[in-house]
Amino acid sequence: MSGLSKPGLRLAALALAAGLLAGPAAAQPAPEATAGSTAPLPAQADALVAYVTKAMTDHDIAAFERLVNWSGTRAQRKRLTLYQIRSGFGRPIKAASLEPMPEDGLAEATSRGTLKANMPVTERLRVVFDEPPVEDGAAPTNVFLVGREGGTYRIALLVPTGPPRGK
Repeated sequence: MSGLSKPGLRLAALALAAGLLAGPAAAQPAPEATAGSTAPLPAQADALVAYVTKAMTDHDIAAFERLVNWSGTRAQRKRLTLYQIRSGFGRPIKAASLEPMPEDGLAEATSRGTLKANMPVTERLRVVFDEPPVEDGAAPTNVFLVGREGGTYRIALLVPTGPPRGK
């Protein structure tokens, strides 16, 4: 069974768009990492998988910055999301696949009414790393929420439903 079947792990994966289960911070981007940052955003499932795995392999943060839908994201969440994306850079990828988003896939993360997806989420992209299992025996995995916008795939984020506390 997936490590994301536990409620706490699933919430962490969904809330941060790149559900990092294990792994160190990665190295700096490679100088040649520009192909994904200028390539058209993917419109087909296999193109999305290729775009993300290439961006991870090439340490191409600019490609991810274009792919992620940043609407409604606060600066601190953007920094955290980019940090988590970078943590997958340079790690050996065992498998990457696009899978349907369960009907209740966001229920736990949105149940308190403080978070919502910044676009309709229809699928999730699971990237499994070729590394030793984490504490519960699951493979180290990043999970990205995915939707379509303007005919292309985009990574969705969970964003606050209201202003910051105290504002």
